[in-house]
Amino acid sequence: MRYRETDELFKTLVLELASTFTPTTIMGLTILTVGLYAYQSLGSPILLLATITGIIASIAKIAVTLAHRRSDATKHATAKDAARWEMAHGLLIFIIATCVGTLASLVFHHRDLSVQILATVLVFGYSAGVTVRVSVRPFIAVAAIMIAGLPATISVMLSDDPAHRILAALCVAFLVAAIQSVWHVYRTSVRQIGLRLDMEHQARHDSLTGLRNRTALNEAFKSTGRPEDSLTGVHCFDLDGFKHVNDRFGHAVGDELLARLAARLCETLVSPNIAVRVGGDEFAVLQPDVRHLAEADVLARKIVDALSLPYRIGGEEITIGISLGYTVALSGSAKLEHMMVIADKASYRAKRNGGGIDREIPPDLAPGASPFAA
Repeated sequence: MRYRETDELFKTLVLELASTFTPTTIMGLTILTVGLYAYQSLGSPILLLATITGIIASIAKIAVTLAHRRSDATKHATAKDAARWEMAHGLLIFIIATCVGTLASLVFHHRDLSVQILATVLVFGYSAGVTVRVSVRPFIAVAAIMIAGLPATISVMLSDDPAHRILAALCVAFLVAAIQSVWHVYRTSVRQIGLRLDMEHQARHDSLTGLRNRTALNEAFKSTGRPEDSLTGVHCFDLDGFKHVNDRFGHAVGDELLARLAARLCETLVSPNIAVRVGGDEFAVLQPDVRHLAEADVLARKIVDALSLPYRIGGEEITIGISLGYTVALSGSAKLEHMMVIADKASYRAKRNGGGIDREIPPDLAPGASPFAA
C-alpha cells in the first residue's frame, strides 16, 4: 500500500523488507522450539499445525527475501515490481503472525505456566522484530502485530487471577506502544531515506532543467544493456541565439526557456533514450540500441523539429535555433567520451552552416559499408 510516497522512495522502502533474513530465521527457529514444546506439553494437534505452517512460511519468507535481493541486483525495478514484492512479503508476514497468534492464544487457554512463559516471549519477541524490521511498511507491521498479539491478549484476559490480569494490561499497553513505535520508525525512515535520495538526485541531475548531468550520463551509458550487434548513438546540440535571448529578455527568461526546452525534449524522447544538460545551453541525448542508421537520423530531426517550435514566455513568443551533431558506434566497442567529442564537432559544423543537423559516421558504418546502414 502506498502512503504518498514517490516511486523511488516506495521502491527503496520495500527493498528494506529484503535487507536481511536473519530475523526471519531466528523467528522460524523460535516458532519451531516453542511450538514443539507446547505440542509435547499440551498435545493439541492445532499447535502442531500452527508450528509446521509457521516454519514453512518462514522458509518461504527467506526464499522471497533472497529472490527480491537477486532481482534488485540484476534489473532496474519499477514501482509495479516493488508493489508485487511488497504483496509477497506482506502475505508471508501475515501467515507467520497468524501462526504466532494461534500458538500463543491456545497456550494461554491452559494452565501450564512454563509454556505460557515461552508463549509470552514468542509474542513479544515477534512484535519487537516486526516493529524494528517491518515498520518501513507500517500497515503491514501494524496488522501483523495485531494478528499476533491480540488473540493472545484476549486469551490472557479470560483468566481470572491477578497475575494474568496484570499480564493482560501489559499486553494491551505494549500493543499500543508497538503501534506508535511503528509509525515513529516509519516517519524517521522516510525522512532519512528521502534525504539520501534527494542528495543522490541532486548529484546526478541539473537543478534548473531537471535533466541528468554528465555524471548520470556516464553511469547510464555503463549500465544500459545494449546488444553488442547494435549501434549506440550520441547526439550533441546547443541553442542558436541563446545569448541574444538573455540580452534582450533577461536571464530569468533565458532560464525559463532552458527549462521549457528541457521539458519539451523529455516529451519528445521515449525510453531508453536519455537527455542530458551538459552545461549552459549545451545538451546531449544518448540513443542506445540503434538498429539502423536511419533511426539516429530520424531522432535527430525529431529533436530539432520539436525544439525549434516557438515558446511562449512572459507574454513573448521566442523561437530558438538548434545546431545538432550526432554519431554512432558499435555498442560493443562504443566509448562515450570519444563519441561526445565527435558529435560535438559535428554540432559546431552545423552551427557554422547556419544551424540544423550534421553527422559524422565511422567509415565502416557508413551507408553501403555495413549491414546496419539504412
